[in-house]
Amino acid sequence: MNVNIIVMLSLVVILAITAWATHGMQGLADGAKGTARTFLDVWPLLLLAFAIAGFMRVVIPGELISSALGPTSGLKGILIGWGAGAFMPGAPYSMLPVAASLLASGASIGPVMTMVLSAGIGVAITRIPHEIAFVGWRFSALRIVVCILVPPIAGVAAQWIAKWTGLFPASGIR
Repeated sequence: MNVNIIVMLSLVVILAITAWATHGMQGLADGAKGTARTFLDVWPLLLLAFAIAGFMRVVIPGELISSALGPTSGLKGILIGWGAGAFMPGAPYSMLPVAASLLASGASIGPVMTMVLSAGIGVAITRIPHEIAFVGWRFSALRIVVCILVPPIAGVAAQWIAKWTGLFPASGIR
């Protein structure tokens, strides 16, 4: 069995036992209802994201992904990942399957990490009115600047850390 599945299953069991111990059968029922509501809200996005990821592997040649986002892409790959993530809708539901597909197709961890982290920039615009109302325009402006600057910096750091530690091979997750 996959380690990720074991970890997630363990968390579900621990949380279910905790819900039952603290709230009885009503806690289990409320948890199941919350699970169903989340599933019904998210499944269309997940299905579309899986389709995008699957078709990307067929339509976009691995050589193109490797040259644009691979180990030799350098700062160009980081910037491509940054721009792609900033405009990707539905993050993280759509972003993570796409990220997995890119990694499997030869992209390096740095550009993909940048893309995943910059995905928040694309949806952050919708938060601006709420931010201004609750914490003021200065906070909102600072958050936007940070959201623009942090993903490329983190992508470069991820690339360097992965290379230094050997956590990811030079390209992808193969």
